[in-house]
Amino acid sequence: MAMKENFISMAPDEESSAKVSLIDQNKTLMIDQYTTDVEAGNPEFVEDIQNIDDAFAHFKPKVDVTFTDEEGGAVDETLHFGELRDFEAQGGKGRLVQNSPFLSGVKEKIDTNQSIRKSIEQNRKLRDILKEAGSREELKEMLQSMLTELEGAE
Repeated sequence: MAMKENFISMAPDEESSAKVSLIDQNKTLMIDQYTTDVEAGNPEFVEDIQNIDDAFAHFKPKVDVTFTDEEGGAVDETLHFGELRDFEAQGGKGRLVQNSPFLSGVKEKIDTNQSIRKSIEQNRKLRDILKEAGSREELKEMLQSMLTELEGAE
């Protein structure tokens, strides 16, 4: 009986002729439970899973999370994972953020604030107005009246 080496153990792989490669030393294998409906100590054995897509389709991993909003309140959400790309954050551009209404909202606010900041930095007249306390107060009042007008138009 030939022993084939795989990345989990030195267990024999008699039924499969698939070649399993070792994980490089500079890589990390992360194993975690992403479902909450599994009984402890009683793992499910599934034989018909052939690839990662089959595993996602069968187990339908999801996790309940609680986010904290800017007022300190709790926002409960369930994150669902249908493929490996659903775990990617990529600085707010990944699927994890896209698939979460709360994280998408936070990203939208961040993007809006960055856009406003960039506009202010590029607008010399506006920068000059913001330097003077009196001018800054006038601008604040004008923006507040515009906001009040916009809220009344709804």
